[in-house]
Amino acid sequence: MATALLTGCSSAGSPSPGGHPSLVPAAPTPVPSAFSTAVPQQAATLPPVTTAAAPDRITVDWAGVTAPVRPKGVDEQGAMALPPDPATAGWYRYGAAPSSTAGAVVIAAHVDAVGYGVGPFAHLRDVPDGTTVTLTDTDGADTRWRITSVDLLEKRGLPWASVFRTDGPRQLVLVTCGGEFDTTTHHYESNLVITATPIGS
Repeated sequence: MATALLTGCSSAGSPSPGGHPSLVPAAPTPVPSAFSTAVPQQAATLPPVTTAAAPDRITVDWAGVTAPVRPKGVDEQGAMALPPDPATAGWYRYGAAPSSTAGAVVIAAHVDAVGYGVGPFAHLRDVPDGTTVTLTDTDGADTRWRITSVDLLEKRGLPWASVFRTDGPRQLVLVTCGGEFDTTTHHYESNLVITATPIGS
């Protein structure tokens, strides 16, 4: 398993009111080494972009969590690029798509960011197992997923290769930041990693 050197959320200058998180993952196969807001770059080592319909919106049946989703790749630091606005989530476009028959669909977002405020993923820290998540793709098709685990994990040594995978059983992985906020680095010390399995397949 690869371990990630996670740098934290570059857009978060300070924690939001109530201590809500902000965001980060990983290192390629291509497994990104961290999340950032830099412009994504496609390196020669990256696989082709998934040709299946991309996710366009995510809806979680919890606390009114919903957000548009935009395809994102890997930035020049080897990190997964993210939309700077926490209200918009990013989909790792080199991984599985909602209609893929294998692999993990990775959706990530900042929890908060300077100039934007708190995003919908801030509420996911309390989402219960069994909650339904719906992904609507660019073709208008819905796939439904059931949350099976919600884990707050320290960024150092987190096995990102098991998250950014293109083989194995279908899975949805939602990632955001959480835990303590380091006022020295202006990054959160942990990641909230939520996994879900497909419903009806």
